[in-house]
Amino acid sequence: KQWYQRRVRGLLRSCQQTVFLEIIHAATGLTKTSTLTTTLQVVGRAVVLFSVVDAEPELQTSLTCYLLMVAWSAVEVLRYPYYVVQIYDLYFPKLMWLRYTIWIPLYPIGIMCEAYLVYQCIDMVAESGRLTLALPNKLNVAFDFSSFLKIHLALICFGGASLMKYMGSQRSKAMKKLAKLKQMEDIYYKEKDLIKIRKKKESKKAL
Repeated sequence: KQWYQRRVRGLLRSCQQTVFLEIIHAATGLTKTSTLTTTLQVVGRAVVLFSVVDAEPELQTSLTCYLLMVAWSAVEVLRYPYYVVQIYDLYFPKLMWLRYTIWIPLYPIGIMCEAYLVYQCIDMVAESGRLTLALPNKLNVAFDFSSFLKIHLALICFGGASLMKYMGSQRSKAMKKLAKLKQMEDIYYKEKDLIKIRKKKESKKAL
């Protein structure tokens, strides 16, 4: 609990709030990502962070919570520099490879940790009645937060599978693009070497 409250909580909350800008970036074409996929991922993380982990101190001490923070952070450390590179049309092949490879171990870890934390939170919410609105009330509306979490748990499983499938297709495209860029790079350096050889031959003839 101490490591989360003292070292992680404030920074993580600020970062997650800022991440909502990604939806606007995707919608306006600033980043070349799916708006729907980005929206689902951002909102899903917000639900897990603000209404599950941040609201239940018991979950903050678990290894699952720690692994989730590591998985989320490790993905973003590579994703954002890659977006910057893409905006300025720069070429960093190693960064591109890492961006579309690092998710292979990290996404499953993150999805399983999210699902397990939500699963644990369901019983806690059912017992405490947190964020639950029962009838009768002035609004005449009922809301059971534990039922909402059950639905969200199902969405994590199905959405996670869809997300990994989407990332798999994106990786295939990226690797093909990377191979073409590598070929172009090899051709460029070969032509550069040929030019150097020609210049040397011309200089020898001149002598």
